[in-house]
Amino acid sequence: MEREVAILTRSSKFKRYCVAGIDINTGEWVRFVSDNEQAHGALSAYDISYADRHICKPLDVVSVEVVGAAPLAHQPENYLIDSHEYWKKLGECTLSDVLDVHPAEVRPYIYGNTYPYIDGEEIDNIGHSLTLVRVSSLTISQTTNFNNQPKTKASFVYNGKWYNNMSVTDPDFYSVPDGTRFADAYLVISLPDTPFPEDCYYKFVAQIYPV
Repeated sequence: MEREVAILTRSSKFKRYCVAGIDINTGEWVRFVSDNEQAHGALSAYDISYADRHICKPLDVVSVEVVGAAPLAHQPENYLIDSHEYWKKLGECTLSDVLDVHPAEVRPYIYGNTYPYIDGEEIDNIGHSLTLVRVSSLTISQTTNFNNQPKTKASFVYNGKWYNNMSVTDPDFYSVPDGTRFADAYLVISLPDTPFPEDCYYKFVAQIYPV
């Protein structure tokens, strides 16, 4: 079967891609995954290619042949792709077009708290692993981890609450200057399939759409 999806994120995952968006017919979240267990279901460039060898990008509208649903307890949005079929580009859209089908989500918290992670004992209570939210006072920080590897972080206000140092996996923001600020933005925020470390599921800012 095919899913027709407006792509909202093509983020980094294990040197591959995590690709997700909104089904244009149902308004549902869909995350496309592969059967590559070593890559935790991440997609290769070949997996997300069109017949002309270009790869999909955010705000493309695509038709993707899927084998079927492949949900995890905390990732109900997952669909296993048919890796033998090219993706089909149906067109392009704007974020406003997507918001007409799937408005920004409003919840008390982003995944249950204001921390940049969720404890493993709480993960199965969340019930979703993709969300589209409008935030304010967004600041992008460039830092390094304990191995001196570069890391991009986002801090922002959502629903009147401050969220600090959430990891960014949107590659378009890896090289923006430290301290870059946006008054308002839409963010796609996702949860991973497995915890790291110490049974913590870190929240990832998978795509940033400044307003």
